[in-house]
Amino acid sequence: MKKDEFRDLLAGYQYADSQIDACVVGVELLEAFLSSVASAKTLTTATGDDVPAFAASLVERGQNERSRLVGAYHYAGMINNYSLQIGLLELLDGFEILGNLHKKIAEELGEDAQAAIFAGVELLTIGTPPIEWTRVNAVVFPRLQQAANPEAVKRILRSGLRNLPDEHYLPIKERFEGFADVDTFLEDRGRRHLDNLIKQRDDGTPYFNQFIDDTVIEFVRSTPEIGQGVRQGNTIIEIKIPHQSIEYLAATDKAAKQYHVCHCPVVKESLRRDDLVISPAFCDFCPSFNAKPWEVIFGQKLEYDVLESALRGGLWCKFAIHLPEGTT
Repeated sequence: MKKDEFRDLLAGYQYADSQIDACVVGVELLEAFLSSVASAKTLTTATGDDVPAFAASLVERGQNERSRLVGAYHYAGMINNYSLQIGLLELLDGFEILGNLHKKIAEELGEDAQAAIFAGVELLTIGTPPIEWTRVNAVVFPRLQQAANPEAVKRILRSGLRNLPDEHYLPIKERFEGFADVDTFLEDRGRRHLDNLIKQRDDGTPYFNQFIDDTVIEFVRSTPEIGQGVRQGNTIIEIKIPHQSIEYLAATDKAAKQYHVCHCPVVKESLRRDDLVISPAFCDFCPSFNAKPWEVIFGQKLEYDVLESALRGGLWCKFAIHLPEGTT
């Protein structure tokens, strides 16, 4: 392990000393695990396929702290082991959704309703495979729909189930304020997004959990709703880039495209499992991620609509985000 180099990297991210120490422990735990398995591997030779067993070992021993998995994620990126990095990201991205759903149900419906909806269901800890998140959601969400009217369900979902601190979006707000209007901001936003994808294609680095090739670049270039957004009056139309774009574009049947387009870790696996059924109503939660930058920009909660989603039979996830009246 390149400990000094790793500490310097994390210090550059403005991590506190305690956070850095926890991240280092995560890498040490991963390194020890890899050396102990039958086909011993190193941090350099490990792949995403090794992540589930590593995470399971942490869960079993009660060592599955988020900071430790984050540390392993950052270290994998530092040494350019992108397969390992993506495998770790799949455990981290959106892990908080079910915990926040549990909390929001209590706030909206009360603790008795919360206890009934989650009866017999164990709240999952970080490091649990995404398929288990989907299994829990397939039990919990139907109970929520039975316990509350559709408007209450919608309020719970739209209250925000991701941990998205406002401060992460302040640079976007600052950039927005440097433009004369929404349209010029959107044009700049689209250029930045496409330039970033091109750079990652050229560098061979992942865009979050996926690699980028020429087919993805051309798809995004021809679909301005992705990464940029298209304004229609006071409404911004946005389409989420597919979760696995290369596979999505190569797929020839609808079911495969729907699976590869979906980002949601508590929904995705239901798209190819007959025994896991998630109501399309759950998609009311999904645009909150896209709406968040706009909410920070305008300093208020915004309304939005799901126009299309994989769970609702669409080939992509398309949203309408309604900006304040009079926005120019």
